[in-house]
Amino acid sequence: MKKVILISLMVFLAISGVFAGGAGESSSAAADNGKIKIRIWTVDRHDANFWTEKVAAYNATNTDNIEVSYEIYADNYQQAVDLAFQTGEAPDVMKYAQYFDKYVLDGRYVDLLPYLSEEDKALTESTWYNGYNLIDGKLYFIPLENSCMRLFYNKTIFDRLGLKVPETLAEMEDAAVTITNELSKEGIYGFACNLKNANSGIMRSLEPQVQLGTGIYKGYDFGKGVYDFSVYIPYLEAWKEMVMNGFPGCESLDIDPLRSQFAAGKIGMYMSYTASEPGVYENQFPFAEGQEWGCTYMPVVDGQENGAEYYTGTPAFLVNASSKNVDAAVKAYRAIFLNKDNLREHFEQGYGISNFPEILETATLSETYAANPALLKTEKDVIYPKTPDELYPQDFILEGLDMFNTFSAMIFGQIDIEKGIADLNKRYNDMNEKLISQGVYERIINPDYAR
Repeated sequence: MKKVILISLMVFLAISGVFAGGAGESSSAAADNGKIKIRIWTVDRHDANFWTEKVAAYNATNTDNIEVSYEIYADNYQQAVDLAFQTGEAPDVMKYAQYFDKYVLDGRYVDLLPYLSEEDKALTESTWYNGYNLIDGKLYFIPLENSCMRLFYNKTIFDRLGLKVPETLAEMEDAAVTITNELSKEGIYGFACNLKNANSGIMRSLEPQVQLGTGIYKGYDFGKGVYDFSVYIPYLEAWKEMVMNGFPGCESLDIDPLRSQFAAGKIGMYMSYTASEPGVYENQFPFAEGQEWGCTYMPVVDGQENGAEYYTGTPAFLVNASSKNVDAAVKAYRAIFLNKDNLREHFEQGYGISNFPEILETATLSETYAANPALLKTEKDVIYPKTPDELYPQDFILEGLDMFNTFSAMIFGQIDIEKGIADLNKRYNDMNEKLISQGVYERIINPDYAR
């Protein structure tokens, strides 16, 4: 029988009106049965049924007197976590989110390393990154899945026009312009990007494309410890051509309307996350009859991959160091979320792409992944270290547009590309040198990510 997800009765949420419509939902009601209660909070709804079933199985079979409540938050998750810590009502385990960096040095989270078995370590060690989840020798979270940035294209359109799947920046530009020139009378255009939010749109497309081609991450050269936006110029010139001749209204386009038009066969290419798109076209926006999508790696200048592109590791869970039941919380977390059978099932059923080589090697690939191997992570997908502006956002304050909004203005012809790049280099490097000279930080160099 399908489990009913009950509304969580948490006092602090009742106190605060800001969480109206975003209260937690729990897979099990709290019962005074003498068991150790462990609360797990997440914001993920797409796999809620899967994990609530695994939690129920754990509750029914564990011999440690532990009962887990798996709670799903619809909205305001980060605010809910912040308020919960302030009121002493924080959960025992919570999904990793952006608040991690804000509090990691405050002793808020448990170091998982002492709790991991040798088997756990062998399974997960490939996902430990210094400065990301491994900080000063302490492992705070383990990214269970990954999502990489790729180029998604309409196979039907490419076949119709006899186009080659692009491997270079020039081939991508040529394909985009050809599709628009040949098919725009039918309302079909070669390229689109969700530039309503420049940061969101460019971080899932242009930025990782430049990373893969150049080894520069968010404009920063980790070999020299300076910003160098000059490598973006050929990409911005190609993008300007593709977007200005692409799907109309990209400047106000959000990702879901873009996806719906792609599924309808109106867009030839766009870039996005590997973890989300297969499910989107299976469940949310089914592809039009006779249309078929494909996935390939990011095209770069001359096809020369001189760097790697970032991937996102999600979901991951943090254990609350102030929990009254830390040992039980970690035990439940490991039994549910580091269980190889659970992880394999989760991947095979299409809920996410496992981050662990052992799981991928032993899982049965679905038809989607077998037909599109580019959906899976490679050695060219990495976790980059943080740039100075990411590490010190309170100090690194620029006058004028940031890189993302500057790029967007260049793409739409509002700022000259070469002049805009020179201005970005000056503003970012002036601030970097100023903060170094003031002793806010030393020059940030990471030889492992040098160009």
